[in-house]
Amino acid sequence: MNHKVFIVFSLLISLSTFSLAQNNAVERVPYTRIDSIFQSYCNPDEPGMAIGIVKDGEVIYKGSRGMADLSNKLSITDTTAFNIASVSKQFTALLVLMAVQEGKIKLDDDIRQYLPELKHLPNKITIKQLANHSHGLPNYSDLMAMIGFGLSSPMGNDQAVETLLHVKQVNFKAGTQYQYGNSGFMLLAEILKRVYKRPFPVLIKEKIFKPLNMNDTGVIDNPNAIINNIATAYTKNGNSYIEFPNRQMESGSSNVHTSLNDMIKWVKNFQNPTVGSENQINRLSKKTISITKTGDLNYGLGLYTETYKGQKIVFHGGGAAGYRAYILHVPEHNFSIITLGNQQSFDCLHVIYDILELYFEKNFEQPTSKKISYTEKALKTYAGTYRFQPGQYWTFKAKGKNLYFEGVEQPLSSVGKGKFEFFLPFSFITFHPNALEFRISDMNYHCEKIDFNVPVFSKEELEVYVGVFKNEEFNVFYELLIIEDHLVAKHLTNGEIILTPLSKNSFYAQYPLGELDFQLNSEGKVNGFVLNGQNFSNLKFMKVN
Repeated sequence: MNHKVFIVFSLLISLSTFSLAQNNAVERVPYTRIDSIFQSYCNPDEPGMAIGIVKDGEVIYKGSRGMADLSNKLSITDTTAFNIASVSKQFTALLVLMAVQEGKIKLDDDIRQYLPELKHLPNKITIKQLANHSHGLPNYSDLMAMIGFGLSSPMGNDQAVETLLHVKQVNFKAGTQYQYGNSGFMLLAEILKRVYKRPFPVLIKEKIFKPLNMNDTGVIDNPNAIINNIATAYTKNGNSYIEFPNRQMESGSSNVHTSLNDMIKWVKNFQNPTVGSENQINRLSKKTISITKTGDLNYGLGLYTETYKGQKIVFHGGGAAGYRAYILHVPEHNFSIITLGNQQSFDCLHVIYDILELYFEKNFEQPTSKKISYTEKALKTYAGTYRFQPGQYWTFKAKGKNLYFEGVEQPLSSVGKGKFEFFLPFSFITFHPNALEFRISDMNYHCEKIDFNVPVFSKEELEVYVGVFKNEEFNVFYELLIIEDHLVAKHLTNGEIILTPLSKNSFYAQYPLGELDFQLNSEGKVNGFVLNGQNFSNLKFMKVN
């Protein structure tokens, strides 16, 4: 995994109007204060967002600001459609629970019962493990990047599922680890399609969207589909914006397109269920697996939970190309916030937590952790190189009483024992013996400490690795050649990627590759390599030329 917002239309109320509060559970907040948060993140003539706040089933704030389409100067409204990316997962999870109630499937069923194309996999993977990211299958999005299909490459759901059903191995035995990705929910959608004998977009509309009158909501599984009133996705390019579309239309994990008005209907249903039972809605966030070593961040079925400043929160974010979405609930107070955006940034998240501070200022516990002063000797236990992802290594250095991330002059700021703020928004590093955890937003990564002594190879030594290599699983070719004394992997769409020696017969490369471990035949000649990348492992490439 390689990753600002606006004035709300104030519903034409006076400056003295206050949003609702009950039993002193939350602060009474003037609309103008929320407007001010919007203004601080978004200009009206730039990409923006829509936001809704619901308390006890009532909308206490709704607004939008910014442009849905810069070329045609169309503003974002409460009916503008956004791709909500991974926020889609909770809808798929609810549909799974409905299928369980109807006797169509069981959470402990082996997925090979429904997906015989995967009968060759060595161990059982359950439907529940697909829904909580403990299945061990390689992540579709990272596989596609390695194959050569980026987010802007058109890909329909049928082709995406076919790619997944060609997987020949797993990253780890199901149930032994947590690894976030899209593959599990894509296969859930495929299983639901097969057991109901109905296309997934039709099924989810019939069972969830239509009963909730979410009339502007649907799953888009065709990259050429025409979507009414859709916001164009953008990313910043210097002082201007360029379009950053998502054209990979897999179902189940992503690609629900919806509006603020419809997401408000969903949030009301979360607070007071009419579609899906109360038990089913609660099961979406009920802990099924712990993500962090300390157990403070957990995953249910499509939703995260954690305690934030003494308050339990339930949440999930989504990002696809330039689209951003975030949903957060404070269940104890029946309070929810939704943000939908069309710019690649952290602004949706900033707005969510700024608003939380407004409403829960008196409810939140203030952090008790204090900045810790370390000796250089103590910091040296954290110093070293860590494997963030295959091919991506992070080095930390201790100097005096400060810890530094390699390449950054500013020292890391301590926020607790072994815990430091990182340089990206909503991110921090927590050190453990010979490992660290990197938390950014709702994502958490476990990174092992490694010995990192990069060897130097001569041009002659690199010659033995030259050739054309093929992966049969996904019919992918990479040509390895020497360019300016570097070993380079050349791909038709991914271009030229430099391979750097990692150890004897091992190299590493930037995303979407990773670590290449070369294999030798009985004569000591290279006949292939095994590729381990971000969220995929043990892909075999054989030398064909």
